[in-house]
Parts: sequence; structure tokens; C-alpha cells
Amino acid sequence: MATRRTSTDRQGLDFMTTTITALRASALALAAAAVLAGCGGGGSDAGCVSFSGSCTTSTDSSSSSGSSSGSTTAAAASITVDMSADTISASTPGTVTAVAKNADGTPAAGALVTFAVANGAATLTLERVKTDANGRATTTLQPVAGKIGADIVAASFTPASSTTALSAQTVFSVSATNVSLNAVTAAPASISSYGASVITVSVTGASSASPVTIDFSSTCATAGKATLSPTSITVTGSSASTTYQDKGCAATDRISASISATSQQKQVDLVVAAPIAQSLEFVSASPDKICLAGSGCEISSKVSFKLKDQYNNPITNRTVNFSLDIPNVATLGSTALPTDASGVVTVSVTAKATPTPVRVRAQVADDPTLSTVSNALAINAGLPTQNAFSFSASTYNPDGWSRDGTESDIRVQLNDRFGNPVPDGTVISFVAEGASVIPAKCATASGVCTTKFVTSNARPADGRVDVVAYAQGEETFVDADGNQQYTAGESFNDLGKVFVDANENGVMDLATGEFVAGLDANGQWDGNTYVRVSRRFVLADASRPPRLQAGLCTSGATPVASGLGLVLQPTTSTCRVKQLICVRDANTAADAKGGNPIPSGATLAVTTKAKGASVKIDNTPVVSQLDNTPTQHLLTVELDDCTKALEAGGAIDLTIKMPNGQSYPYDLGRIN
Repeated sequence: MATRRTSTDRQGLDFMTTTITALRASALALAAAAVLAGCGGGGSDAGCVSFSGSCTTSTDSSSSSGSSSGSTTAAAASITVDMSADTISASTPGTVTAVAKNADGTPAAGALVTFAVANGAATLTLERVKTDANGRATTTLQPVAGKIGADIVAASFTPASSTTALSAQTVFSVSATNVSLNAVTAAPASISSYGASVITVSVTGASSASPVTIDFSSTCATAGKATLSPTSITVTGSSASTTYQDKGCAATDRISASISATSQQKQVDLVVAAPIAQSLEFVSASPDKICLAGSGCEISSKVSFKLKDQYNNPITNRTVNFSLDIPNVATLGSTALPTDASGVVTVSVTAKATPTPVRVRAQVADDPTLSTVSNALAINAGLPTQNAFSFSASTYNPDGWSRDGTESDIRVQLNDRFGNPVPDGTVISFVAEGASVIPAKCATASGVCTTKFVTSNARPADGRVDVVAYAQGEETFVDADGNQQYTAGESFNDLGKVFVDANENGVMDLATGEFVAGLDANGQWDGNTYVRVSRRFVLADASRPPRLQAGLCTSGATPVASGLGLVLQPTTSTCRVKQLICVRDANTAADAKGGNPIPSGATLAVTTKAKGASVKIDNTPVVSQLDNTPTQHLLTVELDDCTKALEAGGAIDLTIKMPNGQSYPYDLGRIN
């Protein structure tokens, strides 16, 4: 049970003491043993020990109840404990007396009594004492230096012919003898930001025989905006001092000095100047690109600035004003906000209807000379538009008809209708008529994403593979009125369903499974639809001899995989003779669509045994063929000296070497 007791010393000072009900380990152990032995079995309270000053006992079959202050009983045996005074001090130690009685009520002479102090406010001159003929055991309590407040002293003994320990306790107080606090001073009484002051409190009545502990605290120190060093000091003289160090208090701080464990306290106010703002810096804009509403990306950005003082420390709770360098293109979340505990202030910027770069200007409210601007914040339309969708590949005619794993790098770029890259993370999906696109989707970074076309099954009979890339976007329109958005009546590109044009007829054929995604064109401008682009790859055949024909590839001549029988006759009047040669791969199923080119990277080389003339062929090595058509090469025969006739004729030989190393020889004809 806790009680509160107030006593007044001769200086008129009030000291508040509080009973502490916990016992030190030795007393608790003895008491616990008594409780377990006396109360633990048979449903009886015989031998019960109570630390509250009351318990119930029983003898034979009858029972009785009663209470006593500071004593416990087990059967008829008992122990009581008393003190010479409730309050002790360094100058007036206390005497503790325990009286032990046997079960028959006679003094327990020669019994061992154990004393203990619960919380260390005092020490015992003797902890184990043998009782005299009257059952009395006595010891002395001496206060511990610097300790003030309430504590508990307990005594215990075990009666003869019993294993049950009995215990009793009483509360006492330790007071500082005639100690009082006088004035608290701060030197200096006002300091600049991050300055220091010495806080001193004068003390009356402290001595080496009666030391006292002084505690220091302050409002800003509690908030982490100042430090006091030390925060607690044991005094044996007439004063105690601590050093106050400002850490950004920027206010009048109330500093308190108090006697530890008492209500006695003195205070002083210290004026701490606010720091001087030295710099205002742009920190970040997150994200640094925002979009118009409905675009599918972030429409707001958080723009942050930091205010610092001359020591490069953050300045808190200072108002910063905001404005835009281009009015009315965005909305500010606020025009004025205070800096936080880190000196940072953050304002939101939300896009309106106009895509444009914009900057936020920040200015310290009470010092307009301190201002800065953010980095440019881009406001984009956000969604990709149909006419700003680009698709390119490292080669459109890889060696793939009979070879798996030949790769072609695909690069796709998406812009909004203002030419700005779409937001990072915009997803583009790919569908292929054959072979593979790995991975089948990619996400943009700076408007670009990459993937690979990889040769594999399935292989269409004609070796031609349509690949479609598509993403969520908007139909392209002509902004005739310049209001940055579609207005009814403006022309636009009405998009329909996304499909793979496997038969290359330019329209979607549901019967052949060409549909991929989307809806039919509806005659209305759609700001949320699929934009798309398609490219055709050729799985070029390097495993069989290419076919040749003289003249243009569209001449109608029959391609052959053998010699052409050309006869080229340079003369002094026609020194240089030229002949077009068309080269296509061996896939005849593609001839209905113009034929397929040989693989990119293939080389053509010509030689002749004629004397007095040379031969060469262009367009080698073969490059990527975006139009998927056979390649045309110009064969040129030229006299070595245009003033001299050909010395001797000879054959013209052609060798086509594929990227896989396979070579195919041809007899093109003769030079005569």
C-alpha cells in the first residue's frame, strides 16, 4: 500500500516522500518463503505473512482476523519492527528495532533477525543481529550520500521448531538536512543562435556530510534543441553549475534546477536568438516530370527547398513563399509554408492543361533577398500518340530460315503529341506472327524500350513474320485552335483494332486469327486507345543457294540458282559496261510477294580472268532490308585503259558468302 507523508524542516521547505513497496532481494526471499510455507497448502491461512500490515491466522479449527501496522504473524509467533524516527538525515541516523516472539508469546531470545533496505536510500550498520533476552534486535540506518526520498526497511526471523520465516516492514524517509535552493542565474542571460550560457544555482545547507543532488532541465533541451551538461550534479558546497548549449532553440527557454526526488525547484529564463538565414537551396522535385490529367502518369510533383543558417545548420519554422516562373500553367499547393525540423519546406505542383517546362520560385518571407528557383519541372501530355510511335531493328532479314537463335535488336520509342518522351515505365507489348520476341513486353526509360526478335519456330511458309508493337495511348489529332486539347471538328486519325497482318493484305481477317486487341474505329476521337506500329521480318534462307536474275528484281525474269550467261563487251568507245543483278533467297513461296532478301551480313565478290579489264559489284555486304525485298547489285566491267582494247576475254565468277560461312559460287557469264 502506498502512502504520502509531508514533513516541514526548519527552513519551511516541503519535502514529498512516497512509500516504495518493493523489497530488496534478501527481504523478498524471506517473505516469499514465509508466504509459501504458511499459505500454500490445505486451504488454511495459518502462517500467512502480509506486507500490508494485516493477515488472517487460524489455530486448530477456529479462525480470527485482525490487523496491525508494521507487523506480521504466523500462528502465535510474531515479529514487529519500529524506528526511532520516521525521517532520517546525515546528521540524525535512525535506529531500527525488531521484537521477535515465540508461538507461546514469550520473547524469542537468541533468534537471528535479518534486516534489509528495499531501495538503497540508506545502509545498515548490522544486517544480521541476534536477539537479546527480551527478543529484541537493533541496528542503525545511515543515509547514502546524495539519496533523498522514501524507502522501506524490513526485518525477518524464523521461529523455533518452524521452517516458516516471518517478516515485518516499516517506511522511512531520508531528507537533506537544512538544504534549500536560492536564485538561478544565466550568464549571459541572452545568447546568439548556437551560443552557450553557464547556468548556476546557489544552494544552502549542502555539505560533505549532507550532500544533495541537483537536476537541471529545460524546455528546449527536452525537445532536443539544446543540451545541458551535466544534467545532474551532487553538491557539497554552495552552488551547482551546468553549461547550456543551443542547438536551434530560437526562443526564450525556461531552465529549471531542482533538488532530486523533491518538489523544490528554481527557474530562470534564457533568451536564445533565432539563427540568421544564410541560404535557400533547391533540394528536389519528385517526380521531375508530370503529366496532364487523364494521361495515366503522375499529375503532381513535390518540390522541396532547404533553408540554412551561417553555420550550414537547418533553420526551422521559417515561412517561405512560393510562385511559378510561368503563371497559370500549374497549380501550387500553397503560396507560403514553414520549414520543418530539418529546415526543409515542400510544396506540391499540379499540372493544368498546358504541357511546358515550369520552375518554382521560393523566397524567405522575412528576407526577400534570400530566394532561389527549382530545376525545370516538365509538364508533358503523357500518353503516347499514334504518329509519334517509332520501331526500328538492327536487321529485318536475319539468317533464320534454318537457324534458331539469330537475334535482331528491336528499339521502340514513344513520344506524346508535343514530342516529349512518354513517362518512364510506359509498357509496350509485342505480338509476332512467327519466331519469338523476347521479352514480349518492355517498359520505357526516357521514352525508349528495347527487346529482341529471335529466330525460331513457328516459321510461315513464305518466311515472312509480321511483328506488332502496341501500347495505351491516344489518337493523333490536329490542334487547329491551339488549346492543347482535342476540340470537336478537328481532324484526327481514327484507329481500329490491333491485328497481325499475316497475309499482307492491309486489313484484319478474323477468319485467319489476325485480331490482337482493341475496338473498331468509331468515328470519334479517342484519348484512350491502343497506338501501334508493325514491322515485317524475313527469316532469310542461308542454307540453300540464292537465286539470281539479270536486270531489275521486278523484271519478270525467272530467278535461277545457276549462271546468268551474261556477255559484257567494253570497248574504247564504251569503256565501262554495267549490268543489274537481282539476288533473292531460295524460298520460292515468297516470290508471290516479291521474294525474300538473303541474310544481312552476306557478302558478294566477283572476279574475272579477262585481260585488260576489271570487274566489281556493289551493295556488299548486304544490309538490313526494311522493305523485305530482294537486293539489287550493280555489276561493272571496265577496261584498264580506255584507250586500249581488251587484250583477252574471260569468265566472270561470283561468290556469295553467307553469315554462317557457307559459300555459293556462280558463273555470271563472260567479258568479250
